[in-house]
Amino acid sequence: MDDLLSVFDYTIEESRKLFENITSIHNDQNLQGFISDIGMSSGDYLNFQIPDNLVVVGDLHGDFTTLKKIMNEINYEEYLRTESNMLIFLGDYVDRGKYSLEVLLFLCGIKSLFPNNMFMLRGNHEAYHRFPFSAFDFPRDLQKRFGGFGQTLYANTIVPFFDSLSSICEINGFGLLVHGGLPIIEDIEFFRNYKFRLSDLKSDEALLEEVLWNDPKEFTDRNWQASNRGLGKYFGMNITKNWLNHTNTKLVIRGHEPCMGYKFNHDNRVMTLFSSKDPYPKFESAYLEISKKQMEALNLTLDIKEFVHGI
Repeated sequence: MDDLLSVFDYTIEESRKLFENITSIHNDQNLQGFISDIGMSSGDYLNFQIPDNLVVVGDLHGDFTTLKKIMNEINYEEYLRTESNMLIFLGDYVDRGKYSLEVLLFLCGIKSLFPNNMFMLRGNHEAYHRFPFSAFDFPRDLQKRFGGFGQTLYANTIVPFFDSLSSICEINGFGLLVHGGLPIIEDIEFFRNYKFRLSDLKSDEALLEEVLWNDPKEFTDRNWQASNRGLGKYFGMNITKNWLNHTNTKLVIRGHEPCMGYKFNHDNRVMTLFSSKDPYPKFESAYLEISKKQMEALNLTLDIKEFVHGI
């Protein structure tokens, strides 16, 4: 159990206990509010001062091999021993790849060791029970591994764990981190108390759907349109400018779309980061690693692309 790579050998009971432990950590952090000297948690909304260093990892989709490579490259155990260093995952841990459960268990193991500076945001694949879609095979994977007990593990333990994940993170003065995209907000009154509105997305299904499912598009004649995905919307440049202006941030960092490791939209104000390679052989994988000084200088002298690392 001390070796995080031993997740391949976890029994169903060990898996259940680990998920329940992390769900409890999330719930405790939400109740306490302040997580550390630089961070606070309020339900679905995380808010941090600029950390000394930041690593952001995109969609993993059961790609345990790429996850291990990234963690080895950043030397995560040493990196996370400094609580002002932050590691954030953008969601979509399951489906597509062969090792969805192992990815989740590995990440939960890290969270149990470093609860105050490692965070997992929720992806749309962690909300199937809220927004069903066709390509969801994680419960079937659990059944193959654990038989009939797999469905019980999913329904009674993993769904509450998924529901405990936060959905949006703001790093003051730097960026907004989400899985999918920015909700279509055209009423300025929303932003007068936006942190409160974002703290309880579970009770606002329309808003949660957009955070998990929206994608940026280069619109010139509209702010948004319905998505071809069947869930969520496409949001244009004006929506991005509106959010960044009202939150006093510079950049949106999101996942949700396979790409060549990363891509940009909306005059480089929206960065898509994708970190899954094995299930997506036609695409590339990457992660972001950036320091406090570099975040503060962003848009002045530095280009965010300098801090993206391919895997």
